[in-house]
Amino acid sequence: MPLPQFIMFDLDGTLVDTAAEIAETVNRTLEEDHLPPLPATQIRDWIGKGTAWLFGNALQAVTGDQTIRESERFARLYPRFLHTYAELTGLLSLPYPDADEVLGALRQAGCRLAVVTNKERSLTLKLLQSQSLMHHFEIIVAGGDTAAGKPSPLPLQLALQRAGVDPAQALFVGDSSNDVQAARAAGVAVWTFNHGYNHGQPIVQAGPDAVIESFNELLTRLGLAQPEPLPL
Repeated sequence: MPLPQFIMFDLDGTLVDTAAEIAETVNRTLEEDHLPPLPATQIRDWIGKGTAWLFGNALQAVTGDQTIRESERFARLYPRFLHTYAELTGLLSLPYPDADEVLGALRQAGCRLAVVTNKERSLTLKLLQSQSLMHHFEIIVAGGDTAAGKPSPLPLQLALQRAGVDPAQALFVGDSSNDVQAARAAGVAVWTFNHGYNHGQPIVQAGPDAVIESFNELLTRLGLAQPEPLPL
């Protein structure tokens, strides 16, 4: 595709691998209420729809209560989850390989960059700052900035509005079916990484315009880097 004027990125599972610290936060919060821990692999599959949805799933899994999100227990423990997560944010996470360098190369080529995530704003800013990625992004749309998060198109539409860019001149890069659905509804081309958290399902099943394996491949597909020669 021609080099987009505006490239929007999801955060968790796209720019930064946060699964370890999210799992640690969930299990520390459960332990505080004398509840059993959950496997990190199970928690990983819930990443992408915001922390309230994720923590509600965790409580439901350990209690068996289908209405746990409306309970006193959730109202009491969710703020504890957010407090613990704020303490751990950035400590157990890492940007995916070459993310910083490729974001810099995109900016140097004239692309305007944004983050569009369902993660709460304070956690989003802290994570980006902790990973030294904040300076790459002109626009950040986070959880709570719109009436609904992804898979609604509203977060992407808000980013496009703030940038003053037509959907046809933009690209969204994510890692989940939520990202694909949001981009489709917003009329934006969507590529997905294969290294993210698509609820335990192969991302190709979501039908993105392309599945990419690395940040260097992203750069190559955008015509900004030559593919490495195959070994002899």
